[in-house]
Amino acid sequence: MFEKMLLGDRLPLSTFVAVFLLILLMIYFKTWLRCSWLVLKLKGPTALPIVGNALIIADSARMEYLANVCHTLFGRIFRIWVSVIPAVMVLEPKDVQTIIGSSKHNDKNFLYALMHNFIGEGLISNNGDKWKIHRKLIQPHFHINILELYVNSFCKSSSRQVRKLKNVKDINVNTYVNDCVLDILHETILGIPLEDAETKEKSPFRKGAITLPIRIQKPWYLFDYLYKFTTIAQDELSQKTKLHDYTRKMIELNKSIKNDSNHSLLRIFLDISENNPQFTEDDVVNEICTFMLAGQDSVAAAVAFSLHCLAYNQEAQAKVCQELDEIFNGSDRCADASDLRKMRYLEQCIKETLRLYPSVPIIARKLSEDVTIDKYTLPEGCNVFICPYATHRLAHIYENPKKFDPDRFSPENLEKLHPYAFIPFSAGPRNCIGYKFAYLEMKVILSSILRSYKIFPSHTKFSILYRITLRAKGGIWVRFEPREAIKNNNNN
Repeated sequence: MFEKMLLGDRLPLSTFVAVFLLILLMIYFKTWLRCSWLVLKLKGPTALPIVGNALIIADSARMEYLANVCHTLFGRIFRIWVSVIPAVMVLEPKDVQTIIGSSKHNDKNFLYALMHNFIGEGLISNNGDKWKIHRKLIQPHFHINILELYVNSFCKSSSRQVRKLKNVKDINVNTYVNDCVLDILHETILGIPLEDAETKEKSPFRKGAITLPIRIQKPWYLFDYLYKFTTIAQDELSQKTKLHDYTRKMIELNKSIKNDSNHSLLRIFLDISENNPQFTEDDVVNEICTFMLAGQDSVAAAVAFSLHCLAYNQEAQAKVCQELDEIFNGSDRCADASDLRKMRYLEQCIKETLRLYPSVPIIARKLSEDVTIDKYTLPEGCNVFICPYATHRLAHIYENPKKFDPDRFSPENLEKLHPYAFIPFSAGPRNCIGYKFAYLEMKVILSSILRSYKIFPSHTKFSILYRITLRAKGGIWVRFEPREAIKNNNNN
């Protein structure tokens, strides 16, 4: 062909068009080609044509196995295919820091855009200037001194739920904890008083499920122009409409009732909106939905897993109870912010639980420039995945990694730990803005339970489910025994 061009022979128009289209495709797919060339050099789990490694998501047992052995099998960096989309997974804390510790790689990848239909466009799924503006406006309101204003709401809901356990023995704590967390979120985020059961009962935030795992397992659903015609897409959009409509009703209610004691996030966001044209009422709706949905499963799962770990580790539970006895000295009063700061060993237990069972099992980013890790160059535009579950179980960082050992997070041991070796709330510029809120909430719920009950393992075991958040298939069952009854029996 090129010889003919040099000799001056004319080529058919179709040949010129084909060459032109080929050049355009190469330019358009430049990133895909570079990423594909990289991942073809890497080890990784066996991929199938078209679906890639997507079907692994449906196999929780295989996911758990891979998370525990992937470093041994594939090394510090390995490849995965999300359908025909190439991606890499990094495990080592220093490599994780290179990705999420840099302000250069703040953009989340395509997976988060798939959540817009459900949670809206909030801090979790937004990118670019919009995310930066929202984060800057919201961040000051998550200072610990402001968050401590919510402790009373945490205590009221926790005390109410503890009373429901009075005549209960074996229980699926997921159900109990979910109710407790939802009550807290409705009051602290939407401003609905705990006592207003009627308004909360109508809340659509008690229902619904995100379809992202389904879309990944069926790669043709990744294309919006196909997905939008499916029943699950219509159900998802219907749920989104209900969430947004309900939130707008709460906005109108907050506008009509001026209450100086209302410290809810909704009230705060409305104040931000009134003073910042870049934070519209639509933004308020999206952010409120994001906080309500993100704050449910993550905290509820962490509390439930903590109860499981303490039930199976009686020595650690006894140390927590001793700490609580020293703080409250037999009083049945509610905890305050000062009490929570003293719950140091309980915090170690929560962190060790989050190491073993991080609420968010996968973090994803899209590189904004080339990055070198080990002997490989990850190209600009490459999709990078980080798995806290796997990083938290690296044996060369955490000795005997499957063992529950709260002393890993003692002050002296924390000093030795790489800052990106423990990332249950992500890390860096896009870390979870509500992580301090979550720690306070978890401390209150767990301390309320443990002040009244001793917990034991139930005969029911669970397996891990990998979804947007880590869950326990079949729920987490434990047995509750009133501490007062145990004390009286010992005295007799």
